Amino acid sequence: MSIREYQPSDVEILAAIYRDAVIGIGSTAYNAKQIEVWSSFPEDLEEFHHLLSQGLTIVALDKGELVAFGQLNPLDRVAFLYTATRVSRKGYATKIYQQLEDYAITQNVPRLHTEASHISKHFFLKMGFSVVEREIVDRKNTQFERFKMQKIIL
Repeated sequence: MSIREYQPSDVEILAAIYRDAVIGIGSTAYNAKQIEVWSSFPEDLEEFHHLLSQGLTIVALDKGELVAFGQLNPLDRVAFLYTATRVSRKGYATKIYQQLEDYAITQNVPRLHTEASHISKHFFLKMGFSVVEREIVDRKNTQFERFKMQKIIL
């Protein structure tokens, strides 16, 4: 496993990883309509590249192939953390998260926060986050339950 910073040429593969994770892993906690709406992002690769170019985005590679990515944007918020289903539960998300947290610490960020899905909520709890509140968000006339979470790191 190797980790490096995001490069613009990664955008198509990361969009595919995003969709794969939502469809493959998300289906264990979300209904078909929710999966359809959630996996439809990112439709616009230029916009997705713009999002990934913000803050700090890092990617994980397995034998030279992109398999996961994560982002701090802004530096106190975990904005993305997605892993291809074929390598889920093999430590990629943990490794990316640890590097993001380490970077936030070097930037004197006192706490991290995120908005976690049902699935990622359990991951973030293992990483030491706590649930601040439950919220319902609407995407394309479809409701999703998610969890605002935080972790004190300094």
